[in-house]
Amino acid sequence: MTIPNELIDRLSSETGLRMTERARQGRRRALATISGFCVTVTTNGQSTQDVLFDAVPTIGQIAARVGPDAFIVSVAMKRRPLRERLRLALAAE
Repeated sequence: MTIPNELIDRLSSETGLRMTERARQGRRRALATISGFCVTVTTNGQSTQDVLFDAVPTIGQIAARVGPDAFIVSVAMKRRPLRERLRLALAAE
């Protein structure tokens, strides 16, 4: 009994797709651990303040942290500095 080449090709491509998806999920987890959500706010319209969150913040969480009179200027995902990541890794041990 021989296995047709089409079956081998299909199984190979399905395996490749699964491996690619697993790698993509791993990259997303890694990026999430080294990144934080940075919300830039202002209270006077002149100066800004960056507030970092570990996960996507809600409006209520932002208001609780900076107060109800603040205006949101931007929300972005930023990577944590290397020193902070090293500090977190050492604290986890």
